[in-house]
Amino acid sequence: MITLPEKRKVCVSIPIRNQENDLRTDLENILVNIQTALTKGADMIECRFDYMTEFEEFDAFLEVIAKYKASCVYTLRPVSQGGNFVDDNDDVDHIQRLKLLKKLIDQEPQFVDIEYDTISKNDDLADYAELSKTKILVSWHDFERTPHHTELINLVNQMRIYSPYLKVITMAHSFDDALEIFELYQNLDTNTNLVSFAMGESGTITRVLGSIIGDTPFTYASLDAPIAPGQLSISQMQRFYAVLRKRLV
Repeated sequence: MITLPEKRKVCVSIPIRNQENDLRTDLENILVNIQTALTKGADMIECRFDYMTEFEEFDAFLEVIAKYKASCVYTLRPVSQGGNFVDDNDDVDHIQRLKLLKKLIDQEPQFVDIEYDTISKNDDLADYAELSKTKILVSWHDFERTPHHTELINLVNQMRIYSPYLKVITMAHSFDDALEIFELYQNLDTNTNLVSFAMGESGTITRVLGSIIGDTPFTYASLDAPIAPGQLSISQMQRFYAVLRKRLV
């Protein structure tokens, strides 16, 4: 019999925005969103700092979120990797993002998400992360396709050099693509903690069944509207698990 884990960790992605031109209002909105996510059953919060439009008040945002950081994933994803931080291969923008990533590491949240492409090409950042107490979630995204699982296994082995905590996200165009993700979990080193799922409608099943078939440490959901293709809301995720548990008891 398939057993649904007693605790399936769900990480709710929350955009960190400074759009109101009023710092107090912006900070209050963020706290309201975090509290709402926790009330709805979120176990973790992904703070998407790449939704900020400017970073002069970056420290103020870090300070107000600090009381939640033990359960947070801090993310600052560039446009080139599917995020919102403008980094058009401009040296100034690139240097600024590396500095901000180090500042996020200094905060010692539960995880700092750093793209494999970023950490593998910046030795100084890799060394900085290695010497810190912060766990790094090394991430990789393919927004076009889902590679064959042997290709994914080779990728995981390369990523594992930088951290035992990995995130591999692909785009699914068929159910076979979803199966590639599930097969990936069957070929992992026992010391590797992998969060992996596929985006798109065909990949939604990998988001909700990862904790059963793949034993993923956690999966992602939105607070309300999805911020990634195929992403479910925290309410939808909780409803799905509730129905599934009733069917398995």
